[in-house]
Amino acid sequence: MKTKSVVLPALSVLLMFISLLPAIGSERKSGSVELSRNADYFEALGVIRVNPVPAPDFTVESLDGSNTRLSDFRGKVVFLNFWATWCGPCRAEVKDIDGLNKSLKDEEFTVMAVDIREDKGKIRSFMDKLKVDFPVYIDSTGAVATSYGVRGIPTTFIIDPDGNVVGSALGPRDWDSRDSVELMRSLMK
Repeated sequence: MKTKSVVLPALSVLLMFISLLPAIGSERKSGSVELSRNADYFEALGVIRVNPVPAPDFTVESLDGSNTRLSDFRGKVVFLNFWATWCGPCRAEVKDIDGLNKSLKDEEFTVMAVDIREDKGKIRSFMDKLKVDFPVYIDSTGAVATSYGVRGIPTTFIIDPDGNVVGSALGPRDWDSRDSVELMRSLMK
């Protein structure tokens, strides 16, 4: 039936989003980090705070050709951003992501900017032209973005040092702001 073919995918997307609803008033802990402690930073950035859920692990290729797993960064706060060079809102936040990366480069933090389905040369040229230098990886098939339920870009997930997604944001943000830097620091062990 045609109705089932529309309803079942819509229901699965709805269930995924319900699982990512904000932990409003929650005093749950993610490792040793109390999420209520940093609620103001989430709110100031318009980042949806979620009950901690294990981040799906994946392997992606970096611009230099090496393979990297998300789990390689266990113990660090991971700023997981899905984007593409052709995306206007993604382009708008690139300098902010670079600033965030520079602000926290000596701390337990990393950027994983995952470009969806683009050529390495095009990405490298884009990064060089804008003079930005943060870690970029390639999701050549779009499978990683699909596993995270990405429906639009830019989409960002904040992952705590224990490997749990604790926040998500659809659309560009002022990632180089004081609130953003303090949010990431508040999640560090």
